[in-house]
Amino acid sequence: MQPRNHPDPHARAANSVHDTISPLTDSETLLMKPTTSTLYAAIVCASPLLCLGPAGAHDASPSQLDELSGFLGNATCAGNLLAAKSAHATSGTYHSEKTLGGHWIVVRYDEEASSSNSKPFHVAQYFGYDPKAGHFVDVLVESFDGGYGAGTSSGWQGDVLTFENTDSTSGTQPVFRDVFTRRGGLVISHTGYQRSKGGKWIRTDHETCKRT
Repeated sequence: MQPRNHPDPHARAANSVHDTISPLTDSETLLMKPTTSTLYAAIVCASPLLCLGPAGAHDASPSQLDELSGFLGNATCAGNLLAAKSAHATSGTYHSEKTLGGHWIVVRYDEEASSSNSKPFHVAQYFGYDPKAGHFVDVLVESFDGGYGAGTSSGWQGDVLTFENTDSTSGTQPVFRDVFTRRGGLVISHTGYQRSKGGKWIRTDHETCKRT
């Protein structure tokens, strides 16, 4: 699955959240994307949604970050790029682990090249918790155009987790959402959405993954 969590980069030009996610079978398991301290600080403070300061997610207690433990592990993923000029099927690999002293969870998603996907997408998405603000935070960097974004989430609502993010790459800061679902404690799907100029949420991509 893609912590593409970024609106799919191919869909950005099309002004590509919340469609109903179809129920998944039990065999569909998981989602689906070490920087230096200087790069970390630059990314985190680049967005008005996520300038954490010296404390920020660093102070997250294990119990808070453990709420996102369903991301951890490895998987193979399959999905579809939806809102783009050349919509196509996607496949890739997923890896997630705790990092940076255990204060963050990183999800890395790497698409595979195919005849319909000559420029596979790669993304790293970091999840943490800001105890002062009382919400979860994410920072992501991706390969399509060197883009980056950041956002927040109030946490799980039942088995659905939504991060509302701002893409800081273009200067216009379009808003996008990453919606994750879980089953049996494990994240099993990801759907990306981007808000159009008219304010409508449009699905950009959807992925499901199987643990390996």
